[in-house]
Amino acid sequence: MQAVWLYSKTTVPKVPEATISRNRLYALLQRTPHPRVTIVQAAAGYGKTTILSQWVHQLDEPAAWLSIDVMDNDPSRFWQYILKAVAQATRQPIDERLEHLFDLQYMPPFELIVDSLLNELMIIESPLHIVLDDYHQIELDIIHEMISRLINYLPEHVHLYIASRTKLPLPIASWRVKNWVTEIGTDELSFTYQEVEIFYQKKHIEMNKTDFCRKILSKTGGWAAGVQLGGLSEERNAGSLNNSVSFVTEYIIQEIFSTLSESTQQFLLQTSMLKVLDPELCNALTGSGNSYEQLSELVDQGIFTIRLSPKKQTFRYHQLLAEVLEQERNNRYTGEELENLVKKAGSLLYARGEFNTAIDLVLEQQLYTLADQWINDQLLDIFYSGQIRLLIQWVDSLRAAAYPVHVETLLIYAISLMTIQDMEKVGVAIQELDKRHEQDGWKDKEEHGELVSILISLKAYVHLALGNLDTFIELITKQVNRGLTNGKWYRAPVHYNPYHAKLTRTPLGTKGQYSSIKDIRAFLEVFRQTEFKEHHVMGYSYGLFAEILYEADRLDEVLLEIKEGLHYAHGFNDRGLYVPLSILKGKVLMVQGQTAAAHTVWDHAINQVPEWYWHRSIQAMKALAYLRENKIEAAETELFKTERPEPLQIELGQEMWLLVYCRLLMAKKAWQEALKIALQVHEYAAKIDQIDLMIEVSILSAICYKQLKQESLAYVTLHAALISGSQYGYKRIFIDEPGFDQLLKDYQKYKKIKRSFQEEISPDYLEELTGMSRPIEFLDDGMDALTARERDVLRLLVSGVSNKEMAKQLFLSEGTIRVYLTRIYSKLQVKSRAQAILRTKEWDI
Repeated sequence: MQAVWLYSKTTVPKVPEATISRNRLYALLQRTPHPRVTIVQAAAGYGKTTILSQWVHQLDEPAAWLSIDVMDNDPSRFWQYILKAVAQATRQPIDERLEHLFDLQYMPPFELIVDSLLNELMIIESPLHIVLDDYHQIELDIIHEMISRLINYLPEHVHLYIASRTKLPLPIASWRVKNWVTEIGTDELSFTYQEVEIFYQKKHIEMNKTDFCRKILSKTGGWAAGVQLGGLSEERNAGSLNNSVSFVTEYIIQEIFSTLSESTQQFLLQTSMLKVLDPELCNALTGSGNSYEQLSELVDQGIFTIRLSPKKQTFRYHQLLAEVLEQERNNRYTGEELENLVKKAGSLLYARGEFNTAIDLVLEQQLYTLADQWINDQLLDIFYSGQIRLLIQWVDSLRAAAYPVHVETLLIYAISLMTIQDMEKVGVAIQELDKRHEQDGWKDKEEHGELVSILISLKAYVHLALGNLDTFIELITKQVNRGLTNGKWYRAPVHYNPYHAKLTRTPLGTKGQYSSIKDIRAFLEVFRQTEFKEHHVMGYSYGLFAEILYEADRLDEVLLEIKEGLHYAHGFNDRGLYVPLSILKGKVLMVQGQTAAAHTVWDHAINQVPEWYWHRSIQAMKALAYLRENKIEAAETELFKTERPEPLQIELGQEMWLLVYCRLLMAKKAWQEALKIALQVHEYAAKIDQIDLMIEVSILSAICYKQLKQESLAYVTLHAALISGSQYGYKRIFIDEPGFDQLLKDYQKYKKIKRSFQEEISPDYLEELTGMSRPIEFLDDGMDALTARERDVLRLLVSGVSNKEMAKQLFLSEGTIRVYLTRIYSKLQVKSRAQAILRTKEWDI
């Protein structure tokens, strides 16, 4: 569903002609040095929007404006509106440049959205003002966190204004200490005697100036809406004004609303449920033909109606008036009349393509059947357009009202929850779907075949995310045997990896808890011959298996898996698959001693992707390669090419960067600093239970402890890593680390002497690591140029075995054997079997 973006929300409201200049407030707004944020907080009717719109209109610098409503409690929608407002103000296509962030079927990490906006703001350089009006409508903690991050790193040339009725759930106290904030509250916004006097003069109200103004000021306390109401009352010779806001409803009804013509009253009541008043829409809703004239007259009379955009001819009622009209509407109309009015308004909005606004309206008015129908009708478009949070919000409202949501909507709701990792609610939704089947047998209906297929896959991926690989394989095998149902959801794009440099760290990676290669290969041989081979997820099967094979030191098989995986990465334009495969491909080349080729792969990847977080992960791998060659200065330069506000924060898959930085510190012999980083990452890894990350960081910690003469800690830490490594088949993660070979020898000596480890590690596993442990050697003219598997092939070649027999003995295909031979010939600089045999005749192979 293509979202409908309302121009009126990002347009600075027009300032009414009768508005007075308030120079004392302007002085607060132009305070120097300029703080990062100005907060305007007061109850309804104190003129927050008016003073900010006055301020913006008199600025000579670009200003972005966003009028917030309750529907903006969707982070995706909220930030897209901010981007559109900034783009509109700066005339820079920022919203288009960052559009890819919202093409995903999950809510991107909030750091990703905020930091991408910050990068764009840094590029602009010229002064910019951003106004967020009616911020009290925002209730989601995640949006508050995002705004806090934005303010914490806001460039000096950008100033943010936030208007709210309520106290803001933001760290304002710390901002006060840093002198980052200007606060304008009730005291500052309240009218002074002079301002009351000037206001009535501009309104041309005849009065006994002194007595009338003093009386108004006394009764209203300078409350702007009260001052305006007093003026309207005087113009109509109406009753007295009470200064308590609680009496506003009665006053507006008795002293203002009741004085209007019956036709105007009906117009107000019928249109008051609309958030934005478009004359054409109002004409269709009320059956009148003069809505523009009526709205313009309300503005001219000062009856709490705001002209939003002269170009678009749109208006809105002040919140005070809208709330009063809602109460009066409920009092005057019967339940049936109200329902018909809501249905008519919602249907008109829906017919205009304003689906979100229509659904929100009927939900608000508790027309749940219509809301459920419209949500289900638009479900595919909602999912495709990435409005996941909004869908969750809607379905939560229906479920809170105990409404039986359509099973298709409930299923996609569960998938949406899966994408934001709310596993508890996913489980509840799945249970409800199964329970609904017990009640009405929905799974047995032919038209629901695709939904049943999706539900099985969802259950499988839930178990995969929880590390239950056996259950995952069981469910996927069931799905394979059942066959995919090629329906409307079959080709829906799903992005499995938003930012991780290793696929093992995605929800598909079972948190690094690998099964045996034999079992995985057996499953994949079946899986890859099914209908899934046309599906996006197949590319991840190649990528994940490549990472598993790498740990087993089967490097040539790794390259074959990478090659297949890259076909899917390019076919589905998936950077979340492409970048990890490119990183791994370069890593294999680096291990094989082909460092220049590795850098070529990584440089190409950097040129193919625009996002800073991918660049930073690839640059970390390049820096690691430089460290392996003892090029410390080059490594440091590469590592810090992409600037970050908090470079040592674990965010957006940047634990890889942090651990390369840790190795840089180790290369500089800054062992204590390196250990601090390693322990920070270990705490994070333990929190998310990521096995491979815990192993990697434990190895680095052990090396640091050893260098700091804390040997017992070093060996205990290494022992824990070896336990996990032996359980899940990790090898290269150990042997790739310079210094591990000596650490392993010292550990084994310590183990024999102390005998203090209760949990034993397989001697075969330790012996294998000992045999493999060696620093990376760069390409030369001898046997060291070949990998272990290439040597196996070469031994059989020299013994005169045919390709077919080689394949049989090594449990490989003949095609794979031919690939190995091609690589062997290349490395030995020969062109035939005979030349290869001659080349190796003096070697002990």
